[in-house]
Amino acid sequence: MFTGEQVRTVRARYKRQREGLQQVGTKSAKRKAKRKSGTEARFMADVNHCISKALVAKATSARKALALEDLTGIRDRVTVRRAQRYERHSWAFSQLRRFITYKADNAGVRVTLVNPAYTSVTCPECGHCAKANRRSQAEFLCQACGYTANADCVGARNIQTVAVNQPMVAGVRAQ
Repeated sequence: MFTGEQVRTVRARYKRQREGLQQVGTKSAKRKAKRKSGTEARFMADVNHCISKALVAKATSARKALALEDLTGIRDRVTVRRAQRYERHSWAFSQLRRFITYKADNAGVRVTLVNPAYTSVTCPECGHCAKANRRSQAEFLCQACGYTANADCVGARNIQTVAVNQPMVAGVRAQ
């Protein structure tokens, strides 16, 4: 599991530094703020490379495929509070997906994209799907069978199940 706590800390620091430089407003402050944004982008690319490398290496050693949520258009579909906008809109999930895809292709690992709809509100044990199953951002409790777990882990289990049940047709990869 990758928590992202270190990434949030570093990015919050860069954001505070840029905000301070924007308040100054001088030409040199703007140049320095632009350099800071480049430093942050390189940091995020490095983190995404490390995560994708670890995931592909684990899939290669276990001889398993990788399943990812298809998050295309998520910025248009999901609304967030003002305080969370920066984190959501600067999230480099597309870059991480590209890195995983090209590294998986090089290693011969299959990557399957899964529709994320209802993955975190469907019980992986009994299949009951209800919005009430997800009690909070972190807590999942099935209303039908009583199964309880971390909501992200439930979503990951459901994505894994969907990816495993997808048929391979005549050697063509499903994406």
